Amino acid sequence: MEQHQTDLVVQMKGITKVYPNGIAANQEVDFSVRRGEIHALMGENGAGKSTLMKILFGLEQPTEGEIIVNGEKVSLTSPMSAIAHGIGMVHQHFMLVPSLTVAENIVLGIVPKKSGMFIDFKKATELTREYAEKFNLAVNPDAKVADIPVGMKQKVEILKALIRGAKILILDEPTAVLTTQETAELFRELVHLKEQGYTIIFISHKLNEIKQITDRLTIMRGGKSMGVYETSSITEQEISRLMVGRDVILDVQKDTAKPTDVVL
Repeated sequence: MEQHQTDLVVQMKGITKVYPNGIAANQEVDFSVRRGEIHALMGENGAGKSTLMKILFGLEQPTEGEIIVNGEKVSLTSPMSAIAHGIGMVHQHFMLVPSLTVAENIVLGIVPKKSGMFIDFKKATELTREYAEKFNLAVNPDAKVADIPVGMKQKVEILKALIRGAKILILDEPTAVLTTQETAELFRELVHLKEQGYTIIFISHKLNEIKQITDRLTIMRGGKSMGVYETSSITEQEISRLMVGRDVILDVQKDTAKPTDVVL
């Protein structure tokens, strides 16, 4: 189905990333995302999906290729540059300061200081409450990050990105550290963000979750794109074949499936 170019908030064209040791993490990858969709980027460990998203977030520089955000060709030389273009990323390993409160973490580096190095705590707390309510992300602004559960830490990371102006949110394996209940809660929150016009890129290899939450998916294998598909029109078996080149079934008796295998 054809789409208008104006629908695309991100276009990555011909992205190649070759490291100094000669390893090609991405090979002429095309990747595009529509405004207001939840788009899965799928593949086994080592497929090149995280490298592609690090390039989109300015953490890595492509060897070749171009990136277009909201119709404008951009050079994303750092995460600050990506954030300036409305791109935020929540990493698998959270980037929070455990000794600080939720509110302090959320506004670190962006709110006016009362004097010197001291954070304006009142403003930080107000801002956190305002955005937590707006985005339906329940957090306790006054709690120390060291004392809160993993699911709330992830919400803090998402709020950090949103407060900094992210309209395109990259989530790297977001359910890897969550309980089943926390995962269900996260999915409700992501749908809420989508309904408000935000665009979410969801890096994953979990087929059942992808079928639940995403509109479209891009599959990667061996550093290359294996195509873009409407989530509703492709089966888990077909996704599996595209990801790994074969069907992978867990041998329950021998438990021989590795963590990166796709279990159908």
